[in-house]
Amino acid sequence: MNAGTPQMSGGDLTVAQLSLAANSACRSAWFAQEGDLIVSPVAIPTDLLSLIGTTLDFDASSLLLLVPEGTREARVLNDCTLLSNTVVERINSHIHPKSSWRIHPCYSSEGVARLAALLGIPQSGDDFALQRGPDLLNRKSHFRQLATSVGLPLPNGCVTTNSSELFRAVTSLRSETGNVIVKLDNGAGGVGNVVLTSDESGPLPGARDTRQIPWPSFDPEALWSEMTTASCKTLVVESYHVARSLFYLEYEIDQDGSIVFINSGNIRLRRSNDRFERALIWTGLELPSDLMNGQWLTAQAHAYRFVQLARTLGYRGMINIDAIFASDGRLLFNEANGRWGGGSVLHSIAVRLLGYDYSGCYVILSVRNVRSSSLQAAHDRFVEDGFLFDGTRKEGVIPLAADQEAGTVECLVIARDRPAARNLQHRLLTMV
Repeated sequence: MNAGTPQMSGGDLTVAQLSLAANSACRSAWFAQEGDLIVSPVAIPTDLLSLIGTTLDFDASSLLLLVPEGTREARVLNDCTLLSNTVVERINSHIHPKSSWRIHPCYSSEGVARLAALLGIPQSGDDFALQRGPDLLNRKSHFRQLATSVGLPLPNGCVTTNSSELFRAVTSLRSETGNVIVKLDNGAGGVGNVVLTSDESGPLPGARDTRQIPWPSFDPEALWSEMTTASCKTLVVESYHVARSLFYLEYEIDQDGSIVFINSGNIRLRRSNDRFERALIWTGLELPSDLMNGQWLTAQAHAYRFVQLARTLGYRGMINIDAIFASDGRLLFNEANGRWGGGSVLHSIAVRLLGYDYSGCYVILSVRNVRSSSLQAAHDRFVEDGFLFDGTRKEGVIPLAADQEAGTVECLVIARDRPAARNLQHRLLTMV
């Protein structure tokens, strides 16, 4: 569970990003299957592991959890920790008597590949990871370069490496739509993005801040100093297009090089009740996406070419690609990530509970920030209110993970159609 590592988000993680990485570990525990060894940066609560086993019908006591020393405070599982003698020895002592083990990392880093070699679990794609190849698939500048090579439709834009280039890029691009987005090269989840606009606009999707800028007084030096970090001195600048649909497509490049479409979903956002908030709140994902057939097929055809390129480069593992249909109907791709995506664990749970063809019969929603003091309190409330997931009816709500500091729980909603799913979401978000 090496989410939030420098390969994904740079070496200068904020407190909020560290907290997200810790919460991601608990959420990702839902990937577990009987007999697995989980290597996590934080302890996974026993009540969560028990719930996972009960819901997915396996003996949770068969799981072994390894939390390396020192990661509890840092909340990040980096390559140095993975390759420590203690961690290698503890993993080896558990898997040595058995065979046919595989490693499933969030991010295929150099350290993961070296760990695989030390444990005697060679995997296709390790040579690429040893050269830090997956970094190519997790940088916004590299995405523009690679996507252009296979003809993906992109917003007009460029890569900048100093404040003078930033000024030229913003000046030339702002005339297209009146809005420009500036992205930190390795900022994950939109936290490194700022939208610049000449209009009095509320928060716009895809950025941590939307700023009204009087263009004659635009200060590139100040923005450059604010956005770049010691480990990242590259910004991507693009014309910003208002989205009619925000969605992603996720694939897996298997060990034998075959490409499997995994899932596609809507990215859902809402405005904050705080009128001074400069970013939209990410409320969760909705699977499958509600694109029309023609839109979906067009997006698939383009995205598949990018995934083929990733395969040719040598990458193996999960890869997700974000895109929009703009208000003028244009399809535009924003970025790719060679790692687990937000929908990966949701898809995994849905397949195990509903079958591989679930997207034709069910709608899956992730609902963040459901108010609850604990995972157990949320579970008990769902039982009391009658909407805990029922394995017979194959509908209901599953509490996925709790954020104790925020006093909230993320939930998974499973329903037969979108109206039913959104009704359950409304009930969750209005609970007292």
